[in-house]
Amino acid sequence: MLNRNFMLTDTQRFLLRNVSIIVLGLFINQMLQTVGSIVLARVLDDPTKFGQVNLLLQIFGMASLFLNVGFNSSLIYTFSRKPMEAVQTNFRVAFFGSSLFGVIFGILLVLLAPILANYYQLPELKGALILSSIMFVFNSIINIGVASFSGNRDFGVQAFFMVITTTLATSGTVVGVLLPIGSLNLLENISVWMSVGAILTALFIGWKVERVHNPKWFGGIPFQEVRSMMAYGLPSWAGNIAKAFQQPFLVMMVGSSSVIAVGYLSNGFRITGFIGIITWAFMIVTFPFVAESAQDLKESKHRGTSCVRYNNIFLYPLTALICLYPDQINGFLFGESFTSGDSAAYIRLMALGVLFSSVGRLGGSILAGIGKTKANFWVMIVAGIFVIAIVPFIAAKSPVLAVCIYTGGWAVSALAMIGFFYYEKFPLDWWKAYGQPLLPTIGMMAIMEAGSFARSWYPIFIIAGLIGLLLLTIMIEKRPHTGTDVHTPAAQ
Repeated sequence: MLNRNFMLTDTQRFLLRNVSIIVLGLFINQMLQTVGSIVLARVLDDPTKFGQVNLLLQIFGMASLFLNVGFNSSLIYTFSRKPMEAVQTNFRVAFFGSSLFGVIFGILLVLLAPILANYYQLPELKGALILSSIMFVFNSIINIGVASFSGNRDFGVQAFFMVITTTLATSGTVVGVLLPIGSLNLLENISVWMSVGAILTALFIGWKVERVHNPKWFGGIPFQEVRSMMAYGLPSWAGNIAKAFQQPFLVMMVGSSSVIAVGYLSNGFRITGFIGIITWAFMIVTFPFVAESAQDLKESKHRGTSCVRYNNIFLYPLTALICLYPDQINGFLFGESFTSGDSAAYIRLMALGVLFSSVGRLGGSILAGIGKTKANFWVMIVAGIFVIAIVPFIAAKSPVLAVCIYTGGWAVSALAMIGFFYYEKFPLDWWKAYGQPLLPTIGMMAIMEAGSFARSWYPIFIIAGLIGLLLLTIMIEKRPHTGTDVHTPAAQ
């Protein structure tokens, strides 16, 4: 018979089940992107062309942040509260609004294409961006379809759509290299095939929406509803831009002087993206988990501390392993031609950036759970201001220093988030959240570093370090914890 302290409540089972679904979807997504990048790197076997392709993909990533202007987040909110109203009216408003802004954005991208091609001194980029404009219109539609299932908390379907979207987009990138069309250049072929993938994804998701929700696609567009949805969604849209623009902006700035460095940066982001999945998954579940107990300050702090603690139990050792073995991981995945003195520095700095960013990203979800939402936006502004203000002036001379600024911005934002916890009179148990989870990782690193002097015995020390990590983690988790228990919610 298990001790009752180790029994899972209904709330914990719900959260863990959905975290597992989300982590699986995010992991498959990241794996698909990484495999696609590996195939491209080995097929092209040219760091310059590989950098050009990744520059195009980063521009796509940056452009995607500006889609939907908040209609998708507003639709999620409406579906979760008033599903019938969402099906009858809000879905149609969101679909129309997002499609309209998608068309406007596509036209804007066509106008910017020659400017960007000239800025990067890459003529092939112009045609690729013009051809890609159709892709962003359909991506706007895709986001609305996914939002309808997110609002219903159907995480399984949401994860499935996420995987389908990434599969077709990544396949389009690879097919664009392997099956060129006529006289189109490499980047134009990739744009064409990625657009085909977006069209197929939009058709599939539209079919699924019709089958499950059967929304009212046609009818009037009430202006008051448009204003209401935009009023709710725009702040969230702006916050997401502030949070997510930094990586593509950094790559685009570095790309202005060296497309080879773009390849190194992109590989680093794909490697560190795997550890970013951990915090991303915890962010998704932390908000409702903390919000449920928002009226009980002690319980909310306990839950917030637990979310950070278990995030760090996974995040610390994975970050340490990437920092210890950047060249080995990079060479194994992408080939020895993509390992250099700078590539290891990029990967280490990016891994630390992910670690620092987890403080602000997860902290914002915790404070939002108790109704304090302003911290999330301002902390992301703090992180991004350094990248905007400094990186454009140093990226050409020192790409490594530019990545240092990126990492340093996230470090400052982490301090800012801790300050917001005190400002909101909601400090966590910092030792349990950040201190204790670090101890097993320090032990693992000590054992592995000692093994570097043992030469032929080094693999044994690596295994010993991993075993030590597991044992130390179990030991600190078996120690009695203070704080309230997480009880099962009362039956509705």
